Amino acid sequence: MNQPDTHVSGKNSKIHPQPGFSVTRRHFAQIAAFSAGAALVPRAITAKSRSSTAFQLDNPPSNSQNADQELVLPFDPYGQEVFLDPHRAADWGPFWVMLPYVWSGLLAFDENGAVVPDLAESVTPGDDASTWTCTIRHGITFASGKPVTAQHFVDSWKRALDPANLAPMVGYMAHVNGFDAFIAGESGDIGFEVTDDRTIVITLSEPVSDFPAHLATFVWAVIDLEQVAAAPLDFPLNDAGAGQWRFTEFADGDHITMQQNPRYWDGQSPSIGTITWPFMDSIAAASEGLDRYRNDEIASLDVPISMLQSIRDDEALNADLQSIDLNGSTLAIGMDFNQEPFNDVRIRQAIASAVDKDAWANDIWQGTYVPAASFTPPSTAEIAGYSPPTAPEFDPSRAADLLSEAEFTTGDAQIDIVYYQPATDSPEDQERHAALLQMIEDACGIRIRQDTSKTTEQIAGLQSDLGGRQFDIVWWWANSDTPSLLATVGHSESPFMQGWFNWSPELEPTDGEVAEASAAFNEHIADATSELDASARNDSYAEAEKLLLDNAVYVPLGYWKQQYIQKPWLKGTRQGPWSGRIPVRIDKDVTIER
Repeated sequence: MNQPDTHVSGKNSKIHPQPGFSVTRRHFAQIAAFSAGAALVPRAITAKSRSSTAFQLDNPPSNSQNADQELVLPFDPYGQEVFLDPHRAADWGPFWVMLPYVWSGLLAFDENGAVVPDLAESVTPGDDASTWTCTIRHGITFASGKPVTAQHFVDSWKRALDPANLAPMVGYMAHVNGFDAFIAGESGDIGFEVTDDRTIVITLSEPVSDFPAHLATFVWAVIDLEQVAAAPLDFPLNDAGAGQWRFTEFADGDHITMQQNPRYWDGQSPSIGTITWPFMDSIAAASEGLDRYRNDEIASLDVPISMLQSIRDDEALNADLQSIDLNGSTLAIGMDFNQEPFNDVRIRQAIASAVDKDAWANDIWQGTYVPAASFTPPSTAEIAGYSPPTAPEFDPSRAADLLSEAEFTTGDAQIDIVYYQPATDSPEDQERHAALLQMIEDACGIRIRQDTSKTTEQIAGLQSDLGGRQFDIVWWWANSDTPSLLATVGHSESPFMQGWFNWSPELEPTDGEVAEASAAFNEHIADATSELDASARNDSYAEAEKLLLDNAVYVPLGYWKQQYIQKPWLKGTRQGPWSGRIPVRIDKDVTIER
């Protein structure tokens, strides 16, 4: 996915920059990598403490011989083509959760987005985080039983970087030294060095303190390339992975089946032998899913806002209703610094003061959002030990004063402001966004015209013609175990700032300090990106976020509160803001008890 969501749905999508394949430090050194995690800082990732700077394996394998029950979990690819190959799968939220069941890498994410060890015994930064030494656990094998070596990892990574067939997720490797020349086919040199069968040294083109979060994405998984060579199309079904599960069937357009990998290092469920993922992505998926849930045919189901009240009104279903209260995404308003009237920061600040977030979250969105106190969502703040600065509160008087100071004309004579919302959005979502626009007009007199006549492609074309989006509502998911989402959304060289909202040191707005603030923001991001000390890094991010909020680069509205129903007989699952309704793993702690 190469752009932020600009409307609200039930997707569990991970939003991050797709830098293209020419990203360098000169272009954008601060690209953030993705979903919320733990404070992975100046530390080795080694196994004793999974919540601090070191992780270590202390649970020996305990594979069950009696796992004979099937678990059925619906899977919605949201229109994306489904690939079982981790180097061909799209960068789309559901794949982030499902594919690592089979394809293991050195590191992984827990349900909240914290980075935890998988096949790595340790991942240790050098003095300045430009080198990372990775040690593989003893005795790791593919599902086939073949031992996994350091060279298997490096060969797998080079496959993802193949210039003739780049992986869609290859942007998460962009910091590796030699990346640009390698993917251009100009050089065979890349920053991977195998020092022995269990050790790899990864050299980056610059220090990147949150590199473990990049390394935990599924593009870094290890694959048995001998199986790829023997069966190029069918290798995912031939025990070529080293994860907890094995693909055993792929009925394209219908379902995926997995069975236990008894050789996985950390054991398996004692009762679940098979997981089936039926594809449920039709326009009637929600109602069909609810029927199947009532009939005990599936174990869990996302609850979109359109179904929420009917679930609450049903005593049996309401008893199964669960919510993820640690929120991991932020819905926000963005405005283009290059288009009037938002080239005047006071108009932007007036918008920020004209939104009653409590009413927006609870009245308009029926409690499915939590009012946003900051841009950085709570999951990142908790995991990283980060205290974000506070966003402006609802204050119509301040909004009026700002508009008066800017000599902004309201009413029929004001500058035309248009919010283009895709015609494909549901009528209910269009009505909710219309209510937000009316709230702003009621509070301060700024009228924003809603246009729902255009497709997503037509809106993108207008954006290209105009050089940005004058007014937009964007949905950002936390994309690192640090607050580095700020780099994704605010750095002047980010592909989600250039041509979007255009906050830049080169601006010549009404208030010249806005350009200076962009330059200062970039510097704070650079400091945070290279800083291994968690406290100092958080301080730099907090300074950056304060500039983002003070200049109303974004106006955070709320954090999505994910809700789902799940059968009470499915025990031990772990769901959080990173994994959503799909359990982050079906492991030795997950059982079916009927």
